[in-house]
Amino acid sequence: MLSTPFNIVAASVQTLAPGSPAGLDATACGQELQRLREVVAQYEALFQTAPVLINAFGPDGRCTLWNEACERRFGWSSAEIMAASEPLALFYPDPQLRQRVIDTVGPQPSRSFREWHPLARNGERLSVLWSNIRLPDGRVINIGMDVTDSRRTEAALARMARVDSLTDCWNRAEILKRVEDRQAEARHGEDGPNTVLMLDMDYFKQVNDRYGHLGGDAALRHFCDQLRACVRECDSIGRLGGEEFLVLLAGADVDVAQAVYARLRASLRQNPAEIDGETVTLSVSGGIARFSPDDANASDVLRRADFALYQAKRAGRDCAVQYRI
Repeated sequence: MLSTPFNIVAASVQTLAPGSPAGLDATACGQELQRLREVVAQYEALFQTAPVLINAFGPDGRCTLWNEACERRFGWSSAEIMAASEPLALFYPDPQLRQRVIDTVGPQPSRSFREWHPLARNGERLSVLWSNIRLPDGRVINIGMDVTDSRRTEAALARMARVDSLTDCWNRAEILKRVEDRQAEARHGEDGPNTVLMLDMDYFKQVNDRYGHLGGDAALRHFCDQLRACVRECDSIGRLGGEEFLVLLAGADVDVAQAVYARLRASLRQNPAEIDGETVTLSVSGGIARFSPDDANASDVLRRADFALYQAKRAGRDCAVQYRI
């Protein structure tokens, strides 16, 4: 067992017992034992109630310390963890990852905080900063800070900076970044064509004028719901502004863009929007453009897609036109 302030009382009783080499009389011995019991009680209360995760594992991999914060966060009681023959496998099922965790508490444990992602009993993936402290007797105590909620908040805030709040599509900056990232990959020799589909909802101003901005917002959300159902999982949808959207079809040629547009057009007809108790059938025009090796940035391919979209509008709307180089 790990030497801690919680198990020194028994040894102290033997040392301070009357007649022992310590040479203390019964009164002094009793006072010293009481003092030691109070110290132990204070340390044990600190260990159990500290708002940090504290645990330790022996050379055989078994758990020797497991405080109440660990019980609450991970979901296993101290008795359950200490009875497990390989408790680390509960938190790190992957053997390679588990070995990396074990290595951090080896002969030279890391005192700086390092982030790990153990599993809780309910299957939740946690984010924990662990520091490993070696005691004078060579044993290692692990002290952890749960930062799961903080990491989720950070991820949510980062996503909010990239997502259009009304439609839940990528915002303009993010979709343009994705286009340029894909262009950079293509320049480095990644195989396969890449295509964009620019979309503009037809007669959207009339919807806004008739139903107001709230009705227009409802139409935009409905349009995006239908669009998401028509693209592949690997595709990216971004709102360029107003009622104009861009779909990045990575590794796809114009025939895929034509198919996406055809599915969207049919879906909008089959699933009209409900705005202020009325059924409103939406339509959309599209412009399709392939990437070109000569593209310097996203603006180049967007310029071609916008020209094709303009041609679709001139052709009577409710259709898609391909830009031909």
